[in-house]
Amino acid sequence: HFWGSLALLGIGWNFSFIGATAMVTDCHTPAERGKAQGMNDFFVFAATAAVSFLAGSILHNSGWQAVNWMIFPALALILVPLLWQGRYGRN
Repeated sequence: HFWGSLALLGIGWNFSFIGATAMVTDCHTPAERGKAQGMNDFFVFAATAAVSFLAGSILHNSGWQAVNWMIFPALALILVPLLWQGRYGRN
């Protein structure tokens, strides 16, 4: 189960990263796209590093179940705007 979960996590990470990068570049003019994508990549990888250390601390102090429950607020932060955009966004 662990290896299968890691494979699905990697696939999900790749699709979300590529999709988010495409959405970032669509929101800016051609002159701004390079800088916007660079800033996006910096913030994504900085947040990934910070959350990795945080997950290790939570795992050590609270256990695996707490790490699993901590994902739901982050998932809602991502999912709600995407659903909103899908329903009321550009046509």
